[in-house]
Amino acid sequence: MLISFTQSGGFVGLMKHCRVDTTTLEPEERTRVEALVVAAGWEASWEKFSEGRDRFQYEIAIERETTVHVTCDDSCVPPEARPLVSYLKAHAV
Repeated sequence: MLISFTQSGGFVGLMKHCRVDTTTLEPEERTRVEALVVAAGWEASWEKFSEGRDRFQYEIAIERETTVHVTCDDSCVPPEARPLVSYLKAHAV
């Protein structure tokens, strides 16, 4: 599984990126990341933004058998997907 993540926006407008290739992770970490993806429940691509300024925006692509693209701001991330987004944010530079 390959996950591409971009965070943009916010008050300063900085961009951060990361790519996570689960085939290169240690087995425990790979299991953890794949479980976060499953828990997020993103089976289809979608886009959603709320009104307001200075919100972080996320672009996430998850490549498995098919590719799912999710584009949203921080207030539109579903609760079940927040752990995945937190993981990706922690690994973004």
